[in-house]
Amino acid sequence: MNLEARIAIEALRAGVPNRTAIRLMGNEHGLIEAGFDAALEAAWDRDRPPGFGLSGGFGSGKSHLLGYLCEVARAHRAVVSRVAISKETSLSHPAGVFAAAVRNAVLPDSTDEAVGACLASLRAHPERLQALEDDVSAPEAGFAPIFAAALFLLRRAAAPELLRAIERLLAGSQLPTTAIRQALREAGAQRSFPLPRIDPRDLLAQRIAFLPRLFRAAGYGPWCLFLDEVELIGRYTPLQRGLAYAELAAWLGLPGTPRVPGLVAVFAVTDDFVAAVIDQKLDSERLPERLRLKSREREAQLALAGIAAIEQSVREHRLAPPAERDLRTCHDKLQRLYSEAYDWAAPPLPPPVRTSSRTMRHYIKGWVTQWDLARLFGRSGALVTEPLATTYTEDPSLDAALAAKDETE
Repeated sequence: MNLEARIAIEALRAGVPNRTAIRLMGNEHGLIEAGFDAALEAAWDRDRPPGFGLSGGFGSGKSHLLGYLCEVARAHRAVVSRVAISKETSLSHPAGVFAAAVRNAVLPDSTDEAVGACLASLRAHPERLQALEDDVSAPEAGFAPIFAAALFLLRRAAAPELLRAIERLLAGSQLPTTAIRQALREAGAQRSFPLPRIDPRDLLAQRIAFLPRLFRAAGYGPWCLFLDEVELIGRYTPLQRGLAYAELAAWLGLPGTPRVPGLVAVFAVTDDFVAAVIDQKLDSERLPERLRLKSREREAQLALAGIAAIEQSVREHRLAPPAERDLRTCHDKLQRLYSEAYDWAAPPLPPPVRTSSRTMRHYIKGWVTQWDLARLFGRSGALVTEPLATTYTEDPSLDAALAAKDETE
């Protein structure tokens, strides 16, 4: 038995492809991959293209493709953060998305926590740490003095509690100003690093801009953020939905937002979102005006940009139902993989009946089930599939979860 193949088959049977399954099954969406390669190559260019989205129905392979792009990013030594939008991680709450992105960040060559591992690496290479401090100290870099102060202390710090405070500063937790001030006094450097109060939104923007520089200083490539299940914003109440569109535009670096050098963002959304949410609820007409009534002109403009990005994902990067050639290629790969997984010669299966409602996940799980029946019981069976409809009914409890977050920050 090939253990790696078995792990892949079990993940595909469950409908949740893991890294092994993604790597062994590969990717057939060459144009999207080429666009992502170009984004990685231009990640540090200030005039680089913004991030982009992809769309598809439930089970069409969006998560598989995002996972494949994660593997492509790791091959470029990028640091990868994959965040599923959920009740706990709302797209209209950028601090929550950032915290989840830091928590989920994966280095290409280590399983250690990303920020802590990079700080430890820089302490072992003082010349890199000094170069990063010089970089963020430059006035044109736009960082508050606390970032340079943290790096200054990192070159001298030995106390574990101070190192943890610096890590919390960069990872999005409560600002450890008291600990930083005390350490600066002990080092006789309090006058070199004034620490004025920072507006929370400015601090978040600076944390986001700092992380790619940290990763690069530690020897890694760009920071790649993958936002999955963006369609959940269709269940937000109008104001939160408008803010979510605006924040999506900011993460992508669309026109009107500062593009963060070294950050590449990609999102996935259902392909019926435009018709069922944007068009049905008249979001382009109603939400910008609602934001303007709240004196949020900037967010009103960005909301339109975020809506346009989703519309573009459906128009240009939609995962269409698999063609006959795609199905045959996938069947042959899966047949070889199943045979290796169980040391059993999986027979070729007849071409499946193609319908508009059947997705790639249906076909894959159907093939695996038929081979299971033949291998274990020596018989075949008829498979029944039903499409799973996505609901976009507004859920006010999502707003309540955001209010609870805001009260604690």
